[in-house]
Amino acid sequence: MTGVDNARRVERTSRHKPLLTPGRTPQVGGPAPDIDTWRSMLRDCIVELDAAPFDRAVAARPGYTGWAYLLDLGSISITDVGSDPARVARTSRAIRRSNDDFYHLSIAQHPSRSWQAEHHARMATGDAVLLDCTQPFWLAADNFAHHVVVSVSQSDLTRTFRMERDLLGRRISARNTMLRVLTAAIGELGKEPGSLPSGWETEIGHTVTELIVSTLRLEETGRPADAGAGLGHRAQLLRMQDFVRRHIAEPDLSTRMLAGAFEVSRRYVEVVFHDAGLSPSRFIRETRLELAARVLGDPRQSHRSVAAIARSVGIESPTAFARTFRARYDLSPTDFRHSATQL
Repeated sequence: MTGVDNARRVERTSRHKPLLTPGRTPQVGGPAPDIDTWRSMLRDCIVELDAAPFDRAVAARPGYTGWAYLLDLGSISITDVGSDPARVARTSRAIRRSNDDFYHLSIAQHPSRSWQAEHHARMATGDAVLLDCTQPFWLAADNFAHHVVVSVSQSDLTRTFRMERDLLGRRISARNTMLRVLTAAIGELGKEPGSLPSGWETEIGHTVTELIVSTLRLEETGRPADAGAGLGHRAQLLRMQDFVRRHIAEPDLSTRMLAGAFEVSRRYVEVVFHDAGLSPSRFIRETRLELAARVLGDPRQSHRSVAAIARSVGIESPTAFARTFRARYDLSPTDFRHSATQL
């Protein structure tokens, strides 16, 4: 390595430092001289992952910066990983070769991107994403890649928290209060691990697990940092009902669409409607049918076919419309129209 290359490596290392201070507590891992070594360290510290640099020509130059430091806390582990620009992936092939069943809460220390379970997330510094190692996923960073990954067994986490699939792969904002508390706690463990009494690793592991559960529960039941999410359930219900009415002609209108529009989980949408004695799917269905009934009973709309009216309220199948309409009004749409016009 030339003096210039060494100087560049020292400069990069000084700019990018692990959150877990190396050498301050018993750890697995260390600095990596190249990305192949770093890939092996990821397998030892987290789970088997495919890792590749974004630019192989750049990666081949001397001066690669990368590390992986594992802090074992009994029931959980915390791994600080950093690398020059790279993409890591949990592939189907790796999943078939292992029996691992962990959830990984990956907290971004630099901007990055991820994907799992149909969610593409763009993470700013401090954001996080929950990943399931029994399903494919990937993480990538165009610039320096740095994450703190908290790994917990799925059985331990689901013992106290009912996992919703919609949480997997979705960005958890750094404004999530419990995520900030968790990140601060990890930072303290990294700074002063030697001050902890011997034998307390398992107790601390349980505490960190509780913080993860609190982070996910806050994410699932509402994200007050996001626009409008700080409103009470009653106010949110009114906004969501208004959204349904304005988008009633869309066939894809659903709990999922509401969750996406308001940037909350599907579970949160269900909680908001449940507090009013409703379910989102039932409200959508009833709103469709009530609007259709008004149109069918309006003599000025007699020129419109039943199928066209069904489409105007988001029901594309005439058969499905007739069936659900009869279940609600005890009449077919045609008979309902005839009886209404005779009044």
